[in-house]
Amino acid sequence: VALSSDGLRALTAGIDSRKTELVALLADLLSPTGIIERSDANVRKKEGLRKESGIRFGQAPPAQLTIVENNVLMQADLYKGHKSGLYLDQRENRAIIGQPLYMADRDVLNVFAYTGAFAIYAARAGASSITNIEQSVPFLEIAEANMRLNSQDRSSDEYLAGDAFQILRHLRSEGHQYDTVILDPPKFASSQKDVLAASRGYKDLNMQALHLLRPGGYLATFSCSGRISLDLFQKILFAAAVDSGRAVQIIRYLSQGADHPISITFPESAYLKGFLCRVL
Repeated sequence: VALSSDGLRALTAGIDSRKTELVALLADLLSPTGIIERSDANVRKKEGLRKESGIRFGQAPPAQLTIVENNVLMQADLYKGHKSGLYLDQRENRAIIGQPLYMADRDVLNVFAYTGAFAIYAARAGASSITNIEQSVPFLEIAEANMRLNSQDRSSDEYLAGDAFQILRHLRSEGHQYDTVILDPPKFASSQKDVLAASRGYKDLNMQALHLLRPGGYLATFSCSGRISLDLFQKILFAAAVDSGRAVQIIRYLSQGADHPISITFPESAYLKGFLCRVL
């Protein structure tokens, strides 16, 4: 179950049976204006549950909720956005990668940009240029709105809509180069049978990114697939480095926020893993 000051998401039958209790606890602890349920993930079918969404307490929250994260303003679409409308599990990683050391005076490529959270941090840290890649045009429009929300006048930044793999290949063929690349793709492996294909996808994605980085550049790469272990993800990155002919140094291991605890009996709950790398 995922809970916030305005949302509830139940993905298993056990949690679904306790939704009424959870809504009452959330209302008592946080006193929100309203609570919306977004139990609309396909995985509920495996539990014999249908998708459910709606207002479960109080008033309907606004469609676009403006939140503050580390003094950064961002809009979250509670009704149509992915999950709760903002990936809160990346909060700490955005603060780490968004430091001037990795962003100031650098050309940044933000792949799978969603609503532009990493891009806003890059802009505030003084990035020279930011290129955002996202398949969804509406999400890119929110990304632009979020940039304006933070008083960032960056008319020269790019917002490219389309398939990330194809765009990366096109950028490489055109000779584009970047100083920092961020790869934050959606889940590639939903079950064990998807692991092999997902591994190939992660390798291809990281190999294209490595080709696009200038020497001394930085790569922040993530996998949110619980079935892809940290060890496997590092091996995938190694294979991408070999095939691209680049030397890669891992500067820092990255993970989900502390408010997404990992169960000792459920290793797949360490679903978000990432590397901050220097590419030579």
